[in-house]
Amino acid sequence: MVSENLSSKNICVIGAGPSGLVSARELRKEGHSVLVLEQNHDIGGQWLYQSNVEDEDSMGKKSALKIHSSVYNSLRLASPREIMGFTDFPFIVKKGRDMRRFPSHYEMFLYLQDFCTWFELREMIRFNTRVEYVGIVDSSKFDIDRRIRWAVKSKEIETGIVSEEIFDAVVVANGHYSMPRLPIIKGMDLWRRKQLHSHVYRVPQPFSNEIVVVVGSSRSGQDISMELVNVAKEVHLSVKSLEISEGLSKVIAKYQNLHLQPQIDTLYEDGRVLFVDGTFIIADTIIYCTGYAYSLPFLDTKGIVTVDDDRVGPLYEHTFPPSLAPSLSFVGIPKKIIVFPFFESQAKWIAQVLSGKRTLPSCEEMMKAVKEYYHFRDLAGISKHNTHDIANFEYCDKYGDRCAFPHLEEWRKELCSSSLLNSEMNLETFRDSWDDDLQLLQEVHQSPHFTQQGYESNLAMVSENLSSKNICVIGAGPSGLVSARELRKEGHSILVLEQNHDIGGQWLYQSNVEDEDSMGKKTPLKIHSSVYNSLRLASSREIMGFTDFPFIVKKGRDMRRFPSHNELFLYLQDFCSWFELREMIRFNTRVEYVGIVDSSEFDIDRRIRWVVRSKEIETGIVSEEIFDAVVVANGHYSMPRLPIIKGMDLWRRRQLHSHVYRVSQPFSNEIVVVVGNSTSGQDISMELVNVAKEVHLSTKSLEISEGLSKVIAKYQNLHLQPQIDTLYEDGRVLFVDGTIITADTIIYCTGYAYSLPFLDTKGIVTVDDDRVGPLYEHTFPPSLAPSLSFVGIPKKIIGFPFFESQAKWIAQVLSGKRTLPSCEEMMKAVKEYYHLRDLAGIPKHNTHDIANFEYCDKYGDRCAFPHLEEWRKELCSSSLLNAEVNLETFRDSWDDDLQLLQEAHQSPHFTQQGYESNVI
Repeated sequence: MVSENLSSKNICVIGAGPSGLVSARELRKEGHSVLVLEQNHDIGGQWLYQSNVEDEDSMGKKSALKIHSSVYNSLRLASPREIMGFTDFPFIVKKGRDMRRFPSHYEMFLYLQDFCTWFELREMIRFNTRVEYVGIVDSSKFDIDRRIRWAVKSKEIETGIVSEEIFDAVVVANGHYSMPRLPIIKGMDLWRRKQLHSHVYRVPQPFSNEIVVVVGSSRSGQDISMELVNVAKEVHLSVKSLEISEGLSKVIAKYQNLHLQPQIDTLYEDGRVLFVDGTFIIADTIIYCTGYAYSLPFLDTKGIVTVDDDRVGPLYEHTFPPSLAPSLSFVGIPKKIIVFPFFESQAKWIAQVLSGKRTLPSCEEMMKAVKEYYHFRDLAGISKHNTHDIANFEYCDKYGDRCAFPHLEEWRKELCSSSLLNSEMNLETFRDSWDDDLQLLQEVHQSPHFTQQGYESNLAMVSENLSSKNICVIGAGPSGLVSARELRKEGHSILVLEQNHDIGGQWLYQSNVEDEDSMGKKTPLKIHSSVYNSLRLASSREIMGFTDFPFIVKKGRDMRRFPSHNELFLYLQDFCSWFELREMIRFNTRVEYVGIVDSSEFDIDRRIRWVVRSKEIETGIVSEEIFDAVVVANGHYSMPRLPIIKGMDLWRRRQLHSHVYRVSQPFSNEIVVVVGNSTSGQDISMELVNVAKEVHLSTKSLEISEGLSKVIAKYQNLHLQPQIDTLYEDGRVLFVDGTIITADTIIYCTGYAYSLPFLDTKGIVTVDDDRVGPLYEHTFPPSLAPSLSFVGIPKKIIGFPFFESQAKWIAQVLSGKRTLPSCEEMMKAVKEYYHLRDLAGIPKHNTHDIANFEYCDKYGDRCAFPHLEEWRKELCSSSLLNAEVNLETFRDSWDDDLQLLQEAHQSPHFTQQGYESNVI
C-alpha cells in the first residue's frame, strides 16, 4: 500500500496561469509526472495581455473564445505587491521595471515569468494546445486497481493535430475571468449600436466623444469609467444599488461627464437606454462590466460536476468533487481571497493527497460537508452565484491546516484590509496614496517572507524605494506647490521653505519696493516678485492651469480670459487650499545654504544627503536640517540681468530695472528710455505713454512686430530707438545711430538671470551665462541625481503643465517607480544637447528656451504624463500670433478663437466635476 500511495502518478494540469504554475510545481515536488496544457503561446493566463481583440465576439456569446485574457491596457493591481506573491517567492521590486506597489498587469506577468524560470517549470508545459475534452476512461479499460483515470483530448492550435492521452489525475486550473457573464435586459438583442463586454475592452480611444453606458460597478466597471471620462462625451455608470462607496462618490462628484444611473430597464433599437427610474439617454456604446462565469466546456463528468448559476459543484472545500476525488480537482475556483497564497495551499493539498501523504474523508462525508456548506450559505441569504466568495481569513488559515500550509501572516491580512478600506475611501488615488501603511511596510520587508535567501539583494532596493524620503522643496510658487503635491502623492515627507509670508512666488504682488536696490545689484534681494501693478497674463487662462485643476472663471473676480496677476495669485491660493498644501510650508524662511552632507556622516546606504540652512526672517533664528533630497523651485524672474553700456555707472539720473517698476505715476512728464522690447518692455512702454513726456523704446533690432509698429504709429510720444552706445553723466543718451536725447530715467526691461546663491555643489552645478548645468532634461544634475533636482528652469513653454510633468517625474524617480539612465548616459545626453544647440547657432544664454510642443510631450512620457491637448497648443499659438499683430488689444480681442474655446471648454480638462458651474 505504501508503494502504491507514494508512486509517481501521471497528472495533467489544465492552464499555465498562476494556479496552474503553482500546481505543477507542487505536484512535481511530490514526485509526480506532470504535463501542463496551455492554449496560449506563453505562461501567465489572465496576465498574458492580448491587445488584439478584433477577432473575438464582443459579447463573448460564442462558446469557444479566441481570447483568454480580459486584462485592459491601463489595468493596475488592486492589491499591493507585498500580499500577492507566493509564500516562497515574494513579488519584489526589480530595478528597471514597474517599481510601484500597485504595479501594472505587465509587471505581474513578469513576476510569473520569474517564478516559472526560478522553479524551471517551462519544461512541463505544452504551449499552443487547447483542451477539447476531459472525460472518465471507460471502466472496462481500468487496470486491476479500479482507480478512475482520465482521457484528455487536446488540439495543437497551429497544426490542428488532435491528441488523446490518459492520465491518473487531472487538475483544472483554467481560471474564471474569460467567459463573459451578461445581464438579461429587455431589448438587448434589438439594440443596434455598439455593445461589448469588458472582456474585449482594452483602451479608451475608440470611445472618444461618445456617450457610453458602463453596466456594473465592480473593479473593472470603476476603472473603465474613470478612464473613459478623459475621452468620452458622457459616461453613465449603471449600478444595482445607488448606495455606493465614498470613493466612488468622490469620483462622480469630480467629473462633470460621469453620471450615476440605476439599472437599465429597456434598450431600444434607436439607441435609447431607459433606466428603471424612468430616465433615458441616447447612447453610442454599452460596456458590460458584469463579471465572468465559470466555464468548463471541455469537462465531461456525466453530470457529476456541473456549473449552475456560477456554482461549480459539488466541490469539497471548493477543490475536490467527492465521488471523483482525488483524481479530479480544481485550483483557483474561490474568489475574494488573497489569491496566490490560497492557490498555493490548494496545490499543496492536492499534491499531497495524490501522493498519499494526506487522506480525504469518505465520499459520503465530503458530500455531507458540501450540503451543509450550501445550507448555511442559503440561511445567510447568500446567492448561489456567490458560492465561491470566501472573504474570510480564518477559512483560508483552516484550509491550509490540511497540508501544514502556514497561516497568512498578520501583516498580509492587515495590508489586504487597509488596501480595501483605502480603495473604498479613495477610489481614484488608493494605488498611489498609502501613507498609513509605511510602518506596516517596514514590518513586512523585515519579515521572513522578504528576507529569504536569494532575495536579500533586492530587499534593500524594495526598502529604499518604498520608504518615505525626507525632502525639502525651495519655494512656494507654482513650481514649488505642484512639486510638493506630487511628492506627497508618493508618500514622502515634505517641507517647503518660502521666504515670503504667503504662497505664489512671482504672483504674490509686492507693491512696496522702496527698500530694494533699484538695479538689483545688492544681494540678497529683498523683493522676490517682479510683477507690476497693471500686469495682465500674456497667455489665456485656459492654457495656464494644472491638468487636474483648471483655471476657471469665478464670479465676483476678474473674469477676463487674460486676467490680472492677482487673479492668477488667487488661482494658486485655490490650488493650495484644494490640495491642502499649506500645512507643508514654512513661511518667512529664507534658504541661506544648501550643500552635500559630509560623506563621513553618510548612513550605511551611502546615498547623498543634503544639509539645508535657513533663517527665520522675522526673528533671525537660523536652523540646519538634513534631507534625503532637495527640489529647487525658486523661480528665475527676480534677479535682474543688466546690459553692459559705456558710462552706465557714471550716469547720475534715475536708473532702475523693471524688477522694481510698479506703477507709471512716478514718471509723469519725464523723458524715459525703456531698454528692451520683451513683454515687460512693451507693456511698460504702452503704460508710460499716458503719463510721460516722451518714451524712447531702445531695441536690439529695429525689425519689430506688426503689433509694436501699430503702437508706435499710434502714440506721438513713443519713439523707437536702436541700442544705446554711451550714457553721459549730464543725462545724455547716445544711441548707436548717433541720435542723442537727454533723459530723466532709464528702465531696463532686459530680463532676469538664474540665481542660486544658496546652492553649494562644489562646482558640480553652475550658472554660466544663464545656462544652469549640467542638467539632464533641464531637471537632474547627472552626478547628483536624483537627490538634487530643479523644477521651473525651462522657458518658452506652457508653464504650469510642464512644471507638473517635471514634479511628477521627480516624485516618481525618488519613490523608485521610475529610474534614470546612468550618470554617464545622462552626461552624454547633456553634451549632445549643448552640441546641437551650438550647431543651430543658439546662444548659451538661451539654453533653457524650449518653444517646442513635441519636446514637452516627450518629456511627459517619462512619467506617463498626458500630452498637451491639441486645443491647448492651438490656443497658445493663436495668442502668440494675435499678440504679434495686435499688441495693444490681443488680450481683449480674440474673436477668432471662439470655436476653439468651445472645444476647450467641452474637453475633460474643464468638465471635471466641481468646475462646471464656473466654466463660461
